[in-house]
Amino acid sequence: MNKHMNRHLVCACTVGALMILGSGCAMLRPCRPEAAPEARAAMTSEAIRIDGVLDESAWQQASVITNFTVPESFTAPVSFTEARILWDQEYLYVAFKAMDKDVWGYFEKHDDSTCQEDVLEVFIQPDAEEGSYYNFEVNALGACLDGWIPKGKRGHIRRGVLWNCPGVKTAAKVQGTLNDWRDEDTGWQLEIAIPFASLPTLARRVPQAGETWKFHLARYDYSVYLPKDGVELTSCARLSKVNFHLHEDWMPLRFER
Repeated sequence: MNKHMNRHLVCACTVGALMILGSGCAMLRPCRPEAAPEARAAMTSEAIRIDGVLDESAWQQASVITNFTVPESFTAPVSFTEARILWDQEYLYVAFKAMDKDVWGYFEKHDDSTCQEDVLEVFIQPDAEEGSYYNFEVNALGACLDGWIPKGKRGHIRRGVLWNCPGVKTAAKVQGTLNDWRDEDTGWQLEIAIPFASLPTLARRVPQAGETWKFHLARYDYSVYLPKDGVELTSCARLSKVNFHLHEDWMPLRFER
């Protein structure tokens, strides 16, 4: 091959590579993932008993959230999770069903580090422009860590747990034997009721039908039946990083009558 042909070939390859990098999402600049669909919270007039059983008819009629994936890779999880959301004039209700062969949890005190064991989490941001958000982490014993992260105060959740949510209710129900890895459990269920009046940024306001918040539901699952290091993190939002506090990736929650 002569020098002129070699030079033309190098130039063509360089231009082609630049065109590939410049088109669509550049290889050097990760894309933000496709957003998860809007979730719906149905209004209920039925009294919801927070006991972890989920036997009220309102739960049976509520929309089911099943699109939990592993953050960043967006792969389907080993442990299946589904959730439902309701609301009334006092509370936002969230219910989970978490399939789990090895349910465990020892923390019993409020604001314990529940994410160090099996935990289900609720993140809500009533006003994306204002920026504050709330985090509730509940383990299989019903122990709750609650946090309020004010606008612009990103960082460790310990900065937010100085706040407590008065009147929050939680209850968990285990299908199996808690803290015994030698048998296979079925899973566990969780109910949580978050009082609107206790969220400072709402100023005692109740959401209106048609209003939209940002939110996501998440899970830490620790199990002897999971591969690799025995832990799996999942979210119903498509998180571009392994960071449950990445509210830019959270999904919309629409309040409906």
